[in-house]
Amino acid sequence: MRSLLLAAFAAASVLLGIPAPQAQADIPANGRSWELITVNPPSSSRVVGLRPIRDDGERLIYGAAGPPEDSLSGAGITYGGAIRGSSGWIDVPVGLPYEGEFPGQEPLAAVAPLLASSFSEDEETIVWVASVPLILGAPPEGDLALYRELPDGTVQFIAKVGDGPTSVFSYGSFADIARDGGRVVFAADAHLLPADAARTQGRSVYTWDGGSLELVDVDDGGTLLSTCGSEVSRANGMSASADRVFFSISPECGNLEKVYLADLETGSTTEISASLCTRLDCNADGNVRFAGATPDGNFAYLVTTQQLVNADENSRRDLYRYTVGTGGLSLLSGGASAATEDVADQQVFPSDHGERVYFRTIGEIPLDGSSPDQKLFMADGGGLHLVAEASLSPPTEISLSADGNRALFTTQTKVLEGDTDSQEDAYLYDAEAETLTRVSTGPSGGNQEYPVRIEPGNPVNRHPIEYGNTRPYYAIDAAGDRAFFQTAEPLIPEDSNSAPDVYEWWNDGLSLVSPGNQPLGSDFAGVSRDGRSVIFGTNASLVGRDVDGESRDLYSARLGAGFPEPQSDSPGCDLASCPLPSAGRITRATPPSMAQLQSKRGALRVISVASKAKKGAIAVLVSVPASGVVSGLISIQEKGKKVVLAAGKIRAKHDGQAQLKLKLTPSARRSPGGGAKAAQLTVKQGSSKVSQTVKVSLR
Repeated sequence: MRSLLLAAFAAASVLLGIPAPQAQADIPANGRSWELITVNPPSSSRVVGLRPIRDDGERLIYGAAGPPEDSLSGAGITYGGAIRGSSGWIDVPVGLPYEGEFPGQEPLAAVAPLLASSFSEDEETIVWVASVPLILGAPPEGDLALYRELPDGTVQFIAKVGDGPTSVFSYGSFADIARDGGRVVFAADAHLLPADAARTQGRSVYTWDGGSLELVDVDDGGTLLSTCGSEVSRANGMSASADRVFFSISPECGNLEKVYLADLETGSTTEISASLCTRLDCNADGNVRFAGATPDGNFAYLVTTQQLVNADENSRRDLYRYTVGTGGLSLLSGGASAATEDVADQQVFPSDHGERVYFRTIGEIPLDGSSPDQKLFMADGGGLHLVAEASLSPPTEISLSADGNRALFTTQTKVLEGDTDSQEDAYLYDAEAETLTRVSTGPSGGNQEYPVRIEPGNPVNRHPIEYGNTRPYYAIDAAGDRAFFQTAEPLIPEDSNSAPDVYEWWNDGLSLVSPGNQPLGSDFAGVSRDGRSVIFGTNASLVGRDVDGESRDLYSARLGAGFPEPQSDSPGCDLASCPLPSAGRITRATPPSMAQLQSKRGALRVISVASKAKKGAIAVLVSVPASGVVSGLISIQEKGKKVVLAAGKIRAKHDGQAQLKLKLTPSARRSPGGGAKAAQLTVKQGSSKVSQTVKVSLR
């Protein structure tokens, strides 16, 4: 987690320089127009990751390294929102004000005191994990807690999930919210209910509906299914409506790994990995792993060497489908004794409603130590279909149309004749036509040593922290007509640079989504499900209102759209110049409890005082409301007189934290004994003053 975050920061910082002036950009083809999404600096210069893109491409949320101009908080990682208005994109603040300073016990807490775990379908209800209290009465600074923020700005405490001092990056569990913003499902290693007291290790799974907290990983009688904990997969382990939760019990404590379905509407729990094999020679019980589910939770996929149905006659690792409505298990792979491949023990890729599912297999390891054969298969109602004999580079990315008829993937394997380079290429499989097409080739290239990617590129990547379901990331539209990828190789004559560019494959032809004549590259960031909006990041200024000095921006290449350029000398877009329809306007009323917290943010206050003098000085960490001189002293009363033991001052360059080093006075050095003394600390800035009793050791 931490390395991903640091990589995102490093990638963002490289892009802050201002390169030489660039030539006029070509306009995109296929009836698309560029629209500037990140309108206001400085957020446009520090985009480090995207969160959900709405299916119509008219709203998105992005992560920023440094607060956006209208951010409600000032941490290192914050969020910005963008909504497509009638005259342009509008910045919308996303985030929460918080109370807390960070004395250094956990440095990453200052980078991100709170991160968004998951969003409702309309992206207006958010689950946050935070190491600072977001409402009065919440766990203190340093403890981890989950909160739900409602569309009107109300913040609700869900549960404490970790003891401080720590950071949000130490919470690696599952936490997701229903698409309607109602129920929340999460896992935690903390013991939150009496019923989980028997758990000796691992995590328990909980559900919260706005009021009551309940255990999920229990049997119908409320007893824990494993004392070693349970896990919820990010591969749709929770259905979109949060009424079904698939969880696995840990194979620790001598258990076999098993998979269960908790129906939160009926309150029932069912083992879906239980064997239905009735042959006398069924093999022994084995671990069963959850490999994914459809978003609606109607179908789940399991991988195991155990023979769960009579048709499975080998001991290879096979793929099964569990149908929730009937409780039936179907064997999708292998089955015959002659089968030689193992299903890859990882996530599978089902279509939206389970019509088709794609998965990898791995063959025997050759005696010469070379890589084993790998194949990509698709299973549907007609049986098993070989898509390609190809290795897929981890992390495997397969992007599907809604019905799974078309699948886009990348591989280094030379699957078709004409592919002669050793780098990844993008291939499109059509299940109905049973055809495979290399889409990353064109009249100007396709076989140079440039990799092709269909996953997001840095720094416009998926958010480095994922706590809930892995949000669907698309490089193909729902109909399967348009496919998108990124490469630095010029594939068509219009691409005259060697920088990364975003391409669109449509009607058996290629066109550029990003400009191909700029020295500054572009990174693919996703396509809306309807295919109208392709999101990408670039430092190139593609429209007149992009006036932030070639800093990093998000753009949408949108079909049949675009906005007229503003005529004023100060181009921009706000709620006045780019009005939203009244029904689409976002309001963020501040709850009374939050207002009380916010009222404390501007006060001068002492955060921490060192208990011992080091190198002749006492370190005092303070929070200051503004720039300016800050002074402090430590004194005692001796024989009715004030004796100063330490004093010092600094000039704070900005509001926030400042560290005073109060040097010991000669009186302190002459003070007999080296024990701790009770003294008075006074800190001043301008007309503000705070005092408190401290206990410090002078030697």
